[in-house]
Amino acid sequence: MGGGPSIPAPPPPPDPNAVAQANAEAYKKNIETYMEKAPGMAELENKLRVQYMPQQRSLERQLSALDQQAGVQAGMQLERQFGPQRTLEGLRRSYEASPQAYALNRGLGDQMTRQFERLYGESPYASVEPSVAFAPRNMSLQDIYGTIGTNISNPSLTAGTK
Repeated sequence: MGGGPSIPAPPPPPDPNAVAQANAEAYKKNIETYMEKAPGMAELENKLRVQYMPQQRSLERQLSALDQQAGVQAGMQLERQFGPQRTLEGLRRSYEASPQAYALNRGLGDQMTRQFERLYGESPYASVEPSVAFAPRNMSLQDIYGTIGTNISNPSLTAGTK
């Protein structure tokens, strides 16, 4: 096994028994060091835990609360911004899919409203904040959909008609 004149010969392969022996001794030394230092490390760890754990827990609680608050605020903002449009879009699609089913569901909803009123003595809308139950619409239907279903066969082709 040799190289040419400019390539030196590679080193001989290591002896597997010597490598295994060296690894075993290094592992044994690591374990011994760990056993020597373990009581001191445990003592230091407990001391630090007692010192910093309450602060860490309170910080974790605060961060968790802030995360939750930010998520809820973002969700509410999106719902405030797009809620009416999404609701109307869902109603429009269900009506387009099946006007009979749409009418049936509206009728069942009205019936459930009356049953709730009869059972609990107040309108279901009274159990929700008025600002939610009777939320003002940010956009008119015309702004969301344009004119729905009018003059479909002969649409106006001029720009900006409202």
